[in-house]
Amino acid sequence: MKKFGLNCCVCDFNFEEMYGERGKDFIEVHHVKPLSALKEAAEINPDTDLVPLCANCHRMVHRRKDDVLGIDELKGLINNVSVKK
Repeated sequence: MKKFGLNCCVCDFNFEEMYGERGKDFIEVHHVKPLSALKEAAEINPDTDLVPLCANCHRMVHRRKDDVLGIDELKGLINNVSVKK
């Protein structure tokens, strides 16, 4: 995660900031193009094909198998919820 760091690219959550030493150097990695969508083996480019997500955002991206959200779509959902509050 040299390019993106260890903060969630949707909500900016950082495990070390929340959990201290236990959360240090931890983040989930999301494949921008779902692996299930690949028809054959493909080379993964970490700079373009992977992004860091916290567990919560990662789960919401994959909440519906038939409707995997893009990063910008999930950011939009978060922004809409924040505006309504």
